[in-house]
Order: sequence, then C-alpha cells, then structure tokens
Amino acid sequence: MKTLIYSFLLLSCMSYSQETYTFKSGGRVFENGERIKTSQIESTFKDKPEIVNLYKSGRTKKTVGNVFLYSGIGIIALKHYDRVKNQNVDAYGNTTKKESNVMYFVGAGISIVSIPIKIGFQKKIKKSVALMNEDANSKIKSTGFNYETNIMANSNGFGLKITF
Repeated sequence: MKTLIYSFLLLSCMSYSQETYTFKSGGRVFENGERIKTSQIESTFKDKPEIVNLYKSGRTKKTVGNVFLYSGIGIIALKHYDRVKNQNVDAYGNTTKKESNVMYFVGAGISIVSIPIKIGFQKKIKKSVALMNEDANSKIKSTGFNYETNIMANSNGFGLKITF
C-alpha cells in the first residue's frame, strides 16, 4: 500500500512540473500539446510586451532567413535554366559563347548569408517560450495551488516532502 501511495504522489508531482508551453523545431509553439498561432500568443500575453516582442523578432528572423535562402536557391536555379536553354553549340559539340558565373556566386552568397539568420531565430523563440512558462507558473502559484513536492534523501533513508 505504501508503494502505491508513493508512486501516486510521485506521478502527481511530475504532472504539475510539466511545462505549459513547449517549443518545437521550425518556431512552432505548443500549449498542452496543441499548436498555438502567433495571434493567440499576442492576445494571451498582450500585457507582457517583452514576451510578444521577443517572439515576433524570432519569427521575423525566420521569415527573413527563409526569404534569403529561397531567393538564393531561386537565383541559382534560374541562372542554370537560362544557361541550359540558351546554350550555343557548334557542330563539334563545343560551346560558342562564354557565359559569366557571377549569378551562381551571388545566389550561393545569399543562401550562405541566410544560415546565421535562420540559426538565431530559434534562440529568441526558445527564450520567449521560457518566459511564457515562467508567467504561467507564477499564475498557477497565485491561484492557490501553491505547494511543492521534493524527494529527500539523507543517511537515514529517502522520503517524499510535500510543502503547502
């Protein structure tokens, strides 16, 4: 019976220690397993401008990084298509017109610039999610569910400490 009670208390302690908001790759934020949109974050945390501004700046960095990445890839693809389409070949299979490779380098440069931009957006969104969780935990403590559960161990043994 003791083990049943201890395991129940331990599991109930773990259920309250879970985070309300979670961050997943791609800048997606989930609340209790359901994805929430940017507009929901803005309306929920309208009284906390630090959280909203941090989240918005992370999303902006993601958008700018995507624009740079896909425009660089697009420039490379268009230049390659243009080169293949307008290829002048004589009867011996030699090209008669020399074309510049500048646009390949421009496209590659733009794509490379997008990498640090895209890496930085996750840090901002993760920080905003951490602030969201802190805010949610402070609201739970202020609503009356103010207790703490700890597992204690000393030379006499181990036990469960519940503080109300």
